[in-house]
Amino acid sequence: MNIITRHIVLLGASVGKAWKIEQLPERISNQNYRFEYIGLYRFDKSSALKELLHRRENKPDAVILKECAAYFPGDISFAKAKQLMIQWIISCRENRVVPIPATVCPVTRQRDERFKTKNPLKQLIKTIRGISMQTCMERIREYNDWVKAYANEKDLVVLDLETPLRSGDPGRYLKDDLTKGDGLHLNAKAYHILDGIVYPALGQVKWDE
Repeated sequence: MNIITRHIVLLGASVGKAWKIEQLPERISNQNYRFEYIGLYRFDKSSALKELLHRRENKPDAVILKECAAYFPGDISFAKAKQLMIQWIISCRENRVVPIPATVCPVTRQRDERFKTKNPLKQLIKTIRGISMQTCMERIREYNDWVKAYANEKDLVVLDLETPLRSGDPGRYLKDDLTKGDGLHLNAKAYHILDGIVYPALGQVKWDE
């Protein structure tokens, strides 16, 4: 019986690049999948996905759709963020590529504190301008909860990057020992943890034969 080697693309940004997921099969001695990383350093990755899905050669079997915490809270509304993910999933399915939505990695409590606006005047200005009053983690939690609920509704596997990295704190913050020091970018220990969740998730995927 021939073993099919699936081609998996991680579509992300800086945090995804540092993972070096293309080296994952060697790190854990499992050659059932081969990985590729594609980075686009903005929230809307539609252009990169379109190019990827229309490849004539080396077309992937699945795409991990990953956003980075650096884009939260950001200028894109929650409604727009959801709309983009929904469209990406639809596009993947139309092109017979399996979409694997990923949750966003959390940030530390200390980093999240920077986004809190306690000055009443600044709060008023934000309100007038229609700027979200949410902190980084508030937006991430909201987005991640939606991603998991939507994926469940559509019978999709989620690559849950948040859960193995977060502390037991109700705020679901990134553990302090898993960052390079800025409260956002992950260190080698964090990526080692994430290495361990990829193959179990891929093992649950319903592949189109």
